[in-house]
Amino acid sequence: MLSGIFKDRIFSNSLWMILEKVISIFGLLFVTSYVAKYIGPENFGKLSFVTSLFIIVQALAALGTEHVLLKRLARKKNSGIALMNATSLLRHVIYTLISLAVLIYLYRNTDEVTLVFGVATAVAYYFLAIDTYAIYNNATLNSRVNTFCNLIGLSLGLILRYIIAYNEINFLYLGLPIVIVTLVPYFIKKIYFIRSNRANRSITFKNKLRYNYYLTRTGIPLALSTVSAIFYTRITLFLVMYFCGAASLGLFSVASQLASSWMFVTSALITSYYSKVYSLNIQKSTSSHTYTDAKDMVSKLNGIIMITASVIIILIILSGKYVINVLYGSAYDSAYYIMVVLCLNSFFSCMGPVASKYIILYSGYSYLTLKTFFTFLTSIPIAWYLTQHYGVMGAAVSTVIVEILSLTIYNYLFKNGLVFKMHLSTLNINKYISGNN
Repeated sequence: MLSGIFKDRIFSNSLWMILEKVISIFGLLFVTSYVAKYIGPENFGKLSFVTSLFIIVQALAALGTEHVLLKRLARKKNSGIALMNATSLLRHVIYTLISLAVLIYLYRNTDEVTLVFGVATAVAYYFLAIDTYAIYNNATLNSRVNTFCNLIGLSLGLILRYIIAYNEINFLYLGLPIVIVTLVPYFIKKIYFIRSNRANRSITFKNKLRYNYYLTRTGIPLALSTVSAIFYTRITLFLVMYFCGAASLGLFSVASQLASSWMFVTSALITSYYSKVYSLNIQKSTSSHTYTDAKDMVSKLNGIIMITASVIIILIILSGKYVINVLYGSAYDSAYYIMVVLCLNSFFSCMGPVASKYIILYSGYSYLTLKTFFTFLTSIPIAWYLTQHYGVMGAAVSTVIVEILSLTIYNYLFKNGLVFKMHLSTLNINKYISGNN
């Protein structure tokens, strides 16, 4: 029935991406939960806090270039590789400068536990920030490389985490596996990429400047968009920490992980399928047929994401109490009710990338920047009021409200309701039984 949705290679690539994330979920459910039980909600909250900080730093260093690189690599591989190589230094410099500023802040304003976790997380996210090889593998439908590399790093990290927790070693040593999980895969992917692309010529200094100028000009709006998106999804974490304390943040973090842990499935499908959508290259087409094809393909994908999310969320809600009690212990029991609300947030959130990439397909970079920044501004008063007056549950509700606004009203203003028309087209059930596309 669904055979027409994905060509074999696209579907195969999705399966590899899903496999990679399944392995990560194993770590989340069995090792991270064991660690959370070991260090308690308060220290787990501190770890979640510093992680949120460096996710933002990573996004700033990437300059929003993930979408630009993915699009270029999907269309022109050699040009995309040149773009990757030319911008590596820029990522190094930006991440190093910003992360040092954050670490100085942590040193002056937090305790030893937060600082140690902060240093480890800073190093770990450094390798994520400079890792353009993962984008290359995804764009060229070669995600199995990412899967194998991440499997090795994750396995080493999980084993070390388990040893530390099982033997009740000082939990500050948990900083070591945090670093290993990203360091090892990065170097393996780098070696593989170099060996697979020996024929590519070196880039002249003049071309490096040209590529960096292009990515800076194109990427800054996307970087602001990405960072704004992270802020409006993370603002609740900061406000929970501010109003409710680290222990409440620990509960919120566990609930958030369980409510969103399944989204790797939809993310993999979206990333792989858009490699095909981007190949339409509608910016150079004047054919109405091409525009119709794009809408039909994206609306079909959006419907599949919606159906998949609904099924998974129902299963999570039904089994959530048992999972939390078994894996995290009674100290985290109250996280269940927070998780139920956050599952609604995840439902709307998983469809967000479909709309965003659809806007990018029409080169709506500036619109996406303004839309996401406005969403961030909207999220502050909503999250502030609800968290201050209703605590952790209010923070969870605020994420749902903001995500609905972001997915619908704020997207519908683009190009005379282009996204709205796509959402309407999603309701056409014939798309999911058709063999087209």
